[in-house]
Formats: sequence, structure tokens, C-alpha cells
Amino acid sequence: MRAKVFALIALLLITPAVTAHATVTGAYKATVASGELYEISFTPTAPGPIRVHFELRPLELWASAQLYKPTHDQPVALTMGHSSFDLIAEANTESLNQPWRVVLFHTNSVALTVELDITFPRAFCAEIASELGIRISYEEEAGELEDHHCDQMWRALRSLGIRLTEGLRKIKFLPPSNEVEGRFLYAERTIEMYRMMPGRRFTGVFYHELAHFVHFVKAGASLKREWSSLHKQSGSDTANYVREPFGGPPNYAMTNEYEDFAVTFSAYILNTKELFDLGIARRENVDKTLLLEKAKLIAQVFLHYTDGRPYTYIYRFGSGYPVIPIERAEVPLTAGNLPDFTEPIPWEKF
Repeated sequence: MRAKVFALIALLLITPAVTAHATVTGAYKATVASGELYEISFTPTAPGPIRVHFELRPLELWASAQLYKPTHDQPVALTMGHSSFDLIAEANTESLNQPWRVVLFHTNSVALTVELDITFPRAFCAEIASELGIRISYEEEAGELEDHHCDQMWRALRSLGIRLTEGLRKIKFLPPSNEVEGRFLYAERTIEMYRMMPGRRFTGVFYHELAHFVHFVKAGASLKREWSSLHKQSGSDTANYVREPFGGPPNYAMTNEYEDFAVTFSAYILNTKELFDLGIARRENVDKTLLLEKAKLIAQVFLHYTDGRPYTYIYRFGSGYPVIPIERAEVPLTAGNLPDFTEPIPWEKF
């Protein structure tokens, strides 16, 4: 088995539009024999609209479909159709945190190929959709998205702030891969996640892909040029790089300037002070200054002014499972463009 790595890919793909009320969309596919019941369950955890969209092949063949609320024997929506059709319902507070069922049946002489998209509300992902306009989806083989996935992503996105996350369009969860754990698709403004196991590594992979979005979409031309120069100067000397902090290949930052940025950015989020301490130690002990300059440039990503004085944000991971708390503090920048780590530090928790 080859080692898993992060990846950055800039692709231009075209995908079907999702309803404006989408919070999470699960994609399913099956071949259904004549007389066979095809049943799928899903679990809304927030109130809101539900849309079940069917695509049937061959186009001319008909099937019946029903949508059932939890503990109900009669469907809340039903239809017969061919080619393409929908079932629509609403999840209320009494029907949350319990499985809903979708049932399809047909008596055609040949099997039907069914593609099914179930769009339904999940806690925290509902906030991501409504406040940031980001569409979230998963494929059946990836497993149904859970509230803790949505909670972790919502914390991460809020910790970066609207200025650095606005414009991200989609987050897609795909089946596990031996090749990659996450990708950022530049043309689509989409993050793909191939890891569903919650905890520190899931959070680190998500921040890594967010870093690619920040680098490609949000960073200014001057910062990009300076970063590119720092990376070129870094060469093959490991003292100029931070190790991948979430269990990936340790020297992954050396791959190219984009992975260097993402690895350094995610190390900054994991613990900003430890990254600066490492950079300062390399400068003082082995006369290597580039890692410290990279850390200072990441701090510039979060640069803002209060009463005319420059400030940045510093970060650290808290302890928890399955959701990792993220802590952030606003601190002034010193004359040397270092975050001021003087205690007490006003941490806020996400």
C-alpha cells in the first residue's frame, strides 16, 4: 500500500446544480432487479427541507418511489415516474435524529439503474450552507456524513473568518483512497475529502486543503511572490521546512511551493507559538532564517489593523474527540513582524 499524501489538483469539472436549500447531499447508485425493493435510509439532525432526486435508466421505464418519516407506516411523499423525478418533504423537530427511509420498486422486465441524490439538513452543515453558501456532499461509499464532521468543519471555517473563506463553493466527501486524503480543485473552488475518521488528522487534512484555497484564491500577488521566493531559497535543506504536523509524509513541504505553504499554514493553526519557537531556534542554533520568515509571512495572511496598529491571529488546537476545539487569539505584531506572545493571551474557542 502506498503512503497516503495530500494533493492539490486544479481541474475544471461540471457538476449538476444543487437546490438552494441544500445542507448535505448524499449520492447513491444501484442496479435494481424487477420486483426487488431498493431501500436507503438517512438521518436529518436539523429542521429543514428534504429533496430526493431520482435518475432512472433506461429512460422509458417506470418505477414507484416513497419517502417515509421515522416510525411512520404511510409515506409522507410518493410518486410514480420515469427518467427523472423528485420527492419533497420537510424535517421537523419531532422527526430529527431518526432514520428516514426511501423505497423504490418496479416490475419492469429488465433491471433499472438508479442514481439517487438525497439532500437533507444536518446540524452545523446547515450553518455552513446558509451563512457561507458552501455545498456539502458525500458519496455512498464514503459513508453518511455525521454531525461531528459538520461541527469540525464549521469550527475551522469560522476560525479563519469570512475574509479567508468566502468564495469556497463545495466540500465533497469521497470514498477512502490509498493515494490522497484531500484535494483542492482550483477551478471548481472545491475541497475533496477522502478521510472520514474524526479527530486531529481529519481536522489537519481539512485545514491543509483550506490553506490551498487561501493561497490560490485569497492571498495577494505580493505575498505569493514572496512565498515563492522563500520556497526557492529553501532548496533541499530540511532545516528550512516544518515537518508535516498531522501524520503525513514528514518532508511533504519540500514537494513544491504550494505544499510548502499548506504544511506551514496548518502547522501555524496547530500551534502558532511552537512554529515560531522552531523558526527562532533554527535561526539561533544553525543560522537558518527561512522557516522563521515563512512563519512571519503566514502571520501576514491574518494581518488586520485596529486603531492603526497591526494585529494578526494566532492559533492552537485544544483537546477533544471526536471534535477538536480550535483556539484563536488576536495579538499585535511587533516591530519585527512577530506575533506578540506576551501573556495573558485573550484566547477564544471555536
